[in-house]
Amino acid sequence: MKLQFEIVPVEYGKRGALYSIRYKGEKKTEIDKFLDCVMVQACNDYEALVLRLYDMVELFGFRPGYFKLEEGSYYDSVVALHYENGPLRLYCLRRSSLLLIVGYGGLKFTDTYQEDPVLDEAVRNLQIIDAMLDKRQKSREIIINPNTGIMDGDLVFTSDD
Repeated sequence: MKLQFEIVPVEYGKRGALYSIRYKGEKKTEIDKFLDCVMVQACNDYEALVLRLYDMVELFGFRPGYFKLEEGSYYDSVVALHYENGPLRLYCLRRSSLLLIVGYGGLKFTDTYQEDPVLDEAVRNLQIIDAMLDKRQKSREIIINPNTGIMDGDLVFTSDD
């Protein structure tokens, strides 16, 4: 399956760069859709998770301890951000301690994300995006600054990729 999307900056801070995905034909990024979701906002962990994102960008970076690692597979950079083992999940690509690309998520009430169609789609899409990003990094079409996490290059992915 080919996805058409762009990777867009959300926030640059002292400790890292936060990006999100915007699919072709959509006005909102995945993080905006996540943050605007009424069910997500109603979750007790919502404000704490949003604050944690801000703290990571400004104060702490995207340390492994904040995420459930290897959420997708051993070979990709898909992780889940959650707070205190609550049901709220935000799936991301943790590319380094300085770079986080946020996808989508929701409330997880199943044993595995694969059992929930929304969460499964979020992770599968991020796995595809991760592979496409790897390809562009290897060809040097995208360069990631090792000191800031800021991405430079062609961040628009079409069906030709």
